[in-house]
Amino acid sequence: MEENQTTIDLFRAIEQMRDISKLGETFSMKFRTYNRQTGRGGRIVEIKNARVRPAARDEEINASSYKLFFTDTDTNQPMVCWQPLIVEFNGMPTTL
Repeated sequence: MEENQTTIDLFRAIEQMRDISKLGETFSMKFRTYNRQTGRGGRIVEIKNARVRPAARDEEINASSYKLFFTDTDTNQPMVCWQPLIVEFNGMPTTL
């Protein structure tokens, strides 16, 4: 990361993702994959045009409150990622 590169707090980024999505707009993001069942992951996925979708409840999907539910609007594919594994939002690296 460049020394002068702007960063954004992860939870602020998620708030902005929700706000952007409410306006019908899209955002870009990068996140690391992780599968709890297999213990595998680490690959970085880049989504150029995403929109947050309604989250599931913890009663429906285990640990859903730690996940971001979104749609890749380029493919119209619903996706999920672990919030702490989001590494970039609209070109800005995230920090925890």
